[in-house]
Amino acid sequence: GSWSQVLSRTLYKTDSVDDQVKIVAVDLQTMAPLPGVIQIKGDITKRSTIEEILGCFKTSDNQMNKADLVICDGAPDVTG
Repeated sequence: GSWSQVLSRTLYKTDSVDDQVKIVAVDLQTMAPLPGVIQIKGDITKRSTIEEILGCFKTSDNQMNKADLVICDGAPDVTG
């Protein structure tokens, strides 16, 4: 959601975007599409979701790029 919007607007604010910029958003709920954001609907505690996230960072020669920044605003659902 909102953090993905902030990152998208900040990192893609010019036409000369670095090819290295990659934003991956993960949520249990379906998200509205955002420019430049890879969206994964899944549970971050599930192995399948973790593998999908890691897959976003694989290079064409099957190497792994590292993330420069990880933001998590996950919290347990306490409203019932």
